[in-house]
Amino acid sequence: MAPVPDTDRRTPQGVRYSTVPHIVNSDGQYLYCRTWEPTLQAGQKLRALLFVSHGLGSHCGVLGPILAQLLNSHGFLVFGHDHVGHGESEGERVHVGDFGPLARDLIQHVDMMVAKYPGVPVFLFGHSIGGAVAFTASCQRPGFFRGMVLSGPAIENSYTKADILRARKYAEDPLVYKGDYRLYSSCMVLYGMDRLRQDYAIKTGKGLLPTVDCPFLVLHGEDDEHCDISGSWKLYEQARSKDKEIKTYPNCRHVLLLETPEDVEKVKQDILDWYLARVDPAESAT
Repeated sequence: MAPVPDTDRRTPQGVRYSTVPHIVNSDGQYLYCRTWEPTLQAGQKLRALLFVSHGLGSHCGVLGPILAQLLNSHGFLVFGHDHVGHGESEGERVHVGDFGPLARDLIQHVDMMVAKYPGVPVFLFGHSIGGAVAFTASCQRPGFFRGMVLSGPAIENSYTKADILRARKYAEDPLVYKGDYRLYSSCMVLYGMDRLRQDYAIKTGKGLLPTVDCPFLVLHGEDDEHCDISGSWKLYEQARSKDKEIKTYPNCRHVLLLETPEDVEKVKQDILDWYLARVDPAESAT
């Protein structure tokens, strides 16, 4: 279904964005979308599209404006939507038991933007479960994305197999009250991470991480209490991507772009340098 016309707006920082109230996914659910467009001068061309995949309980309007302020001046159009059950999108609140449908929705939205801007390279930015969604989408579309930056991706946790089995049982129990999402959603995410690994093992005969071939930069705070940093190291070590890099940040927690100003500037510079080196490789080499 075609989106309704854009409405131009500006953030308090003056970053221009458009609100596309919705697209409709293949399950018939409305997804609330936002686009932050660069102001191009005469003769300038759009250099890249960047999809922002947000984390659990969040929405695209948290990190989207930060990335737009960083990248719009370099010719990047930043866009994203609230995942099903998040923000202003439809769906059961913060219910994430399977990352597959979220990756499917990501690809649908990206395809819509690629049709509007043909020939423009597409990058991904994924935070937390949004990181898992991003690299899942990259595996479903090998060779399609120019690259992705993953911030504190939800790959690994410190729980045992017994913990995961209990989480699955809890998440699937129809008598469990789902109104307070904190415990329930934590169990669902554990279940979703485990299910993602199992589904790929069945389909490919091997784990998920070795199938990742998209160029990536993974960023992780060394004091992250939500997503275990070991998962990022496993991705870096196991992915078959030839262009891969990992950076860790001492004394930083889960949301790196909301850390202390000094750390945020360091993270933003790392993100900017990585994207710019890959958006116009020929220019970067000169």
